[in-house]
Amino acid sequence: MKYIPLGTAGHVDHGKTSLIKALTSIDTDRLPEEKKRGMSIDIGFAYLDFPEEGLRVEIIDVPGHERFIKNTICGMAPVWGVLLVVDAGEGVMPQTVQHLRVARAFGIRRVLVVLTKIDRVDSQTVELAKEEVKELLEKEGMQAFSFYPVSSIRGEGLEELRRGLLGYAKECYKNREEDFFRFYVDSAFVVKGYGTVIRGSCVSGKVEEGEILVLEPVGIKGKVKKLQNHGVFVKEGKAGERLAINMPEIDHRRVERGFLLLKEGQLIKSQRLLVRLEGKAPKGVGYLFLGMREVSFRHRRVEEDICLLSLSEPLPAVRGDRGPLLDSSGSLTGSYEVLHPLPLRFSKKFIKENLSLLLERPEEYLLLEVGKGGLSLERLFSFFGKPVEPSRIKGVKVGRRLYHSSVIEELKQSIKRELEGRGGFLSLSELRERLGVSKELLEHVLKDMKELTLLEGYVLDARRANLEELEGYRRLMEMLREGIREERELLEYAQYLPLAVRRGKAHSLGHYLYISDQLLREYEATLRSLGREFTVQQAKEKLRLTRKYLIPLLEYMDRSGITRREGERRVFVKWSS
Repeated sequence: MKYIPLGTAGHVDHGKTSLIKALTSIDTDRLPEEKKRGMSIDIGFAYLDFPEEGLRVEIIDVPGHERFIKNTICGMAPVWGVLLVVDAGEGVMPQTVQHLRVARAFGIRRVLVVLTKIDRVDSQTVELAKEEVKELLEKEGMQAFSFYPVSSIRGEGLEELRRGLLGYAKECYKNREEDFFRFYVDSAFVVKGYGTVIRGSCVSGKVEEGEILVLEPVGIKGKVKKLQNHGVFVKEGKAGERLAINMPEIDHRRVERGFLLLKEGQLIKSQRLLVRLEGKAPKGVGYLFLGMREVSFRHRRVEEDICLLSLSEPLPAVRGDRGPLLDSSGSLTGSYEVLHPLPLRFSKKFIKENLSLLLERPEEYLLLEVGKGGLSLERLFSFFGKPVEPSRIKGVKVGRRLYHSSVIEELKQSIKRELEGRGGFLSLSELRERLGVSKELLEHVLKDMKELTLLEGYVLDARRANLEELEGYRRLMEMLREGIREERELLEYAQYLPLAVRRGKAHSLGHYLYISDQLLREYEATLRSLGREFTVQQAKEKLRLTRKYLIPLLEYMDRSGITRREGERRVFVKWSS
């Protein structure tokens, strides 16, 4: 079944609660004081099923009086759409406007308009109310899904409204089941035989019996023993659904409205948010709602509508979160949209220079922001509030971190500069310390720098480094100076051999044979003592080598331009008598 949470909005005594009761047979005024005063004080809950569509509309009814605006905000925080309720006789009133602005602050742009109490007015008055609402919506930058004149007392227009509700709910549906789990808590109580029950709205993800959840911001962990949706036990809860979660390990007295239930390790909390503002930012200390959680903040403007917020407590926000802003008097001043829930760099210069990236290609902004520290997959997923396929991001993946390509190139240049300043030879640990990077990243970059080699814990540029400082290299050269060696004899020094050849300190004769440059020159000098020309037999006797080694040596001298073969004899190409 799909669950679509919708909220009511409208001025006090415009018939929101009566409308919900007429539609669902559920009275959302549950508090004794509400019954006594005939007015909603807190948020109430109902539902309307469309079994043929496999859909349940979760309805949150909010109070209409201006004194309870914060309760209204809490009620609208989890919803995906709004039923704007307007008394056809009174038309638009102050809380009609205020509630509409709260809905807009949470990102809702289309509302279903219900014109109530039509049994008390004539059709012309209904039309006037409709036109007045249209003007208000246009002024606030919003639209009407449709208009439904009803009488909750007579039942007039309710069937048309039900059909409209179904269409509106389908339009509002958001598939958030694969997102990370977030649950907005609105109350907690104790049930005999079960213990603590935490009630609220699942705004994203899924939860099952037996899972461990974390209550934030207090960080208390608990196991889910049972789940209910409107009094019916369920095995699983999902995005959009109202749930009562039985968590006996948590003391209900520690739970407050505005707390969140999360799954451990999914979302990272931050005390800074980079946001886009609409309306006015409160002067001095302001207040924002992340879901139902109200926190104070101070802001620093980066650009006209871009601000960096410093919060009074860390919050687990994700990109795209929205909510209202209030000033110290509790008046609504504007709204925010989270562009970056986990900012690491706070300088105006960096943010302004890369703002277009943050708006259009946020993954690239994140890679630039983290620099050579790398972007962990955990941070990437937390930013978006859901797993993201790393392959879609244009970055260099090293282990479980991603790096901007420019960071890799800058590191390569830094490594070259460090080696140049140290004669092409530097220990890996010292290089890593000087660059301030992880061992994993450094080794990845070094592998891509073909001109460099990692030996005995040292990074070296074979063209510049003093290889004699390497013990393995010294032992290799000693062996090659003693005589021509087969490759299998040098396996222990396989890493050093290419360096020696590249530096011209050793030569590959072919046939898997190697000789040191020093010994090659000694053999050449010995052969020159025979004169400008010599035969294979003369060379064999003079050098005392078997044909296995002699022939490859002489052929290498031919290829190197030291000698030239003429019939059965070899002639030195360069000769001075």
